[in-house]
Amino acid sequence: MDYTQIFADPEVREEFLDRFEEIRGAVEARGGLESVGALEGVLDVDRAADAVKRMNEGSWDGDDGGLEAIIRQFGRPVYLVRDNTVAGRPDTFDDDPESEVVAARVQAARHTLGRVLPSVGRIDLYDHALAWAGTGWLVAEGLVVTNRHVAVKFAERLRDGFGFRTISEREVRAEVDWYHEYRRTRRSRFKVTEVVWIEPDRSVRDVALLRIAPVGEDGEPRPRPIPLATDRDLTVGRWVAVIGYPGHDGRDPHDRERIFDGVYEHKRVAPGCLTGAERGRWVHHDATTLRGNSGSAVVDLATGRAVALHFQGWPGQRNFAVRASDVARLVRQHAS
Repeated sequence: MDYTQIFADPEVREEFLDRFEEIRGAVEARGGLESVGALEGVLDVDRAADAVKRMNEGSWDGDDGGLEAIIRQFGRPVYLVRDNTVAGRPDTFDDDPESEVVAARVQAARHTLGRVLPSVGRIDLYDHALAWAGTGWLVAEGLVVTNRHVAVKFAERLRDGFGFRTISEREVRAEVDWYHEYRRTRRSRFKVTEVVWIEPDRSVRDVALLRIAPVGEDGEPRPRPIPLATDRDLTVGRWVAVIGYPGHDGRDPHDRERIFDGVYEHKRVAPGCLTGAERGRWVHHDATTLRGNSGSAVVDLATGRAVALHFQGWPGQRNFAVRASDVARLVRQHAS
């Protein structure tokens, strides 16, 4: 997580300090902190303010472990999706304090997100040891984009293109389901009919393109493609949402359980900000993600356009995503 970026937002910074005692008390009451003394050094708002100042200046060295746990849940929450609408957290945990500033930004974007959410799905596998591989989203008519490292779980390069892997003499099948929502049984499954493209291992663009059937298994039409942003939209501090399916992750188990409330593999919206864009390479953001988020859409909260394709996160540091302009170029090159 890029704490410098979180506290560069003055509204989030002021709210955090104003509500610090409430937030700290709630985290302690929930339990699950790494040790009894995890909050030593940040027991009062003055010490928290000093730590926040150092974070904002970029001089914080991670010496306040308890404060890190609090900030991750407060400043970069994750929301469940129900009926293609941002729905908050599981009912049991609705009273846990989270940033009202961040929640207001997500609430203001509900209509925009409502146009995008139906176009992000989970890639489910059949005749495979894994039940699912990652996240994918509709980037063009009939075309789903995901990560190379997601696609190679069920597909491979052949002599004359790409195809599905064979396991125990059975060809693996893949489908995209646009739902998999928490405590919802609705499904909308579309068969992956063709592996259109998988970027070579040497490429910095962790991208694959999949063709899906024109109608779902119940005869329903495909959702609309998510429009792509341009490089002009890649400004540091821009508010975005990562839409995907965070799964179980062995890293930071206590924080993971607290932030995700023990609920995984369902559609989520994770707000955050763009924290950087490397020329000719990647986009960085600070939304909260787990491994199942591979292939997630990184969507501009203001416009609903996808600014990037998430592919990797480094715990406590930064997230990596392929810029939308690179995705658009690959679609033009390989999806004709």
